[in-house]
Amino acid sequence: MATSALKTDVTLAKEIQTRCGQNAYLCYSCKKCTSGCPLADHMDLTPAEMMRALQFGQIDRVLNSKTLWLCAYCETCFTRCPQKIDIPAIMDTLKQIAQERGVKPKLPSVAQFNELALRSVNMFGRVYELGLMGELNLRTGQILKDADLGLKLFKTGKLKLLPRWVRYSKPKKKARAANNTKSFTRLQTDRVKDKRVAYYPGCSQHSTGTEYDMSVRAVAQKLGLELVEPENWVCCGAGAAHAKSQELAVALPFKTLAIIEAEGDTRMTTPCAACFSRFRTAIHNAEANPALKKAVDNSIGYEYEGTVKVDNVVTTFLEDVGLEAIGAGVTKPLKDLKVVCYYGCLLTRPPAVTADEHPEYPMSMDLIVRKLGATTLDWSYKTECCGASLMLTQTNIALDLSQRILEKALEVGAEAIVVACSFCQGNLDNRQEQIERRAGKKIGLPIIYFTQLMGLAMGLTPKEVGLEKLFVSPEAMLRGKNLID
Repeated sequence: MATSALKTDVTLAKEIQTRCGQNAYLCYSCKKCTSGCPLADHMDLTPAEMMRALQFGQIDRVLNSKTLWLCAYCETCFTRCPQKIDIPAIMDTLKQIAQERGVKPKLPSVAQFNELALRSVNMFGRVYELGLMGELNLRTGQILKDADLGLKLFKTGKLKLLPRWVRYSKPKKKARAANNTKSFTRLQTDRVKDKRVAYYPGCSQHSTGTEYDMSVRAVAQKLGLELVEPENWVCCGAGAAHAKSQELAVALPFKTLAIIEAEGDTRMTTPCAACFSRFRTAIHNAEANPALKKAVDNSIGYEYEGTVKVDNVVTTFLEDVGLEAIGAGVTKPLKDLKVVCYYGCLLTRPPAVTADEHPEYPMSMDLIVRKLGATTLDWSYKTECCGASLMLTQTNIALDLSQRILEKALEVGAEAIVVACSFCQGNLDNRQEQIERRAGKKIGLPIIYFTQLMGLAMGLTPKEVGLEKLFVSPEAMLRGKNLID
């Protein structure tokens, strides 16, 4: 009997490998990516099915899939893949190819969000959150969506009426000691001796996450840590730039790194988990791709030398300040307070980028909170996904993810969830009333930034750490434990 060889179209898989360096044919379909994906049940192709379709050259099926647009970039798949395939990078590349070929996105609202976010960055230098939310509602025909939430954000000073314009200009390098390191990602420096760290707040901390910014600055001052905000820093691209192009996703963080390096600073910290991820990913990708690094240097007009080590504020307080100094600053121990620490997706994942030793069950924030006198409870949802920016475009899905986190915290007896991410805090706190309405029950669980707890334990007032800006107030509970006046 005559047989014929099975022919598959390998052109798309090859194009992906050329663009982002990821080889889809390394996948042997163990399905770890799918088993850990928080959105797999909502996808038309699970991550494993997407990889298989790529391998068999099912181009139309892949490019027309809604999975491309539903990916929340929680990085679980990349973290758990035994072949170390960066599936989120593949998703980004497929988005870019689909748009270049004129394939209409199966989730138009996600594509519109990315477009509007980047337009905001191009116009203002940073994301103008009120304008972004308003125009997204107009584009999607939901003019009054979240109007009640927006009003509450505005009343609490967490939504700015007008944008702030900033412009990047090529910095001039200042003379400093030579740096012989060749690794941007793993640049190691001693504990900060002069207590000066460049501070990148990120767009949200000047708006919807303002209480996080307030508490970070107040606690840093208490601990003698000088946070220096770079002049005219620009948005890192957040969740939008990497869906547009790899070069743009590297260039935006590198503009701010150039400013910091030119000032002679060697360390940068950020309170925003998404910003931390984008900076570390940009550095990681530039390190792995010299041609990309050269293109970015040319586009920003500055040859970045890799002298700046990027951390998140949890690491900065834990490693640069130290638990001993934090403990010494505690004047009002948070005794009898039981909490769970929620890290979200991007503080620890993927470890190839974050260099975190315990990406699935981190303890860094727990160690700090325990030093304040509180009890941190063990639970299995430390690094689960809350939906991130999908809350604006695929709201019901994100509400389901966030509800699950809240319920699991209550199950272990938590009196509050402690966070270090403004996306996570917003989804769990600002949206908790919506979650309660959908669930038909009261949850009433405060979502507190870890720096707010640090400030309270160090004698700062609730107002000084922005406690009144939280939608689910913890003040009655804290006052009942004599932890605040």
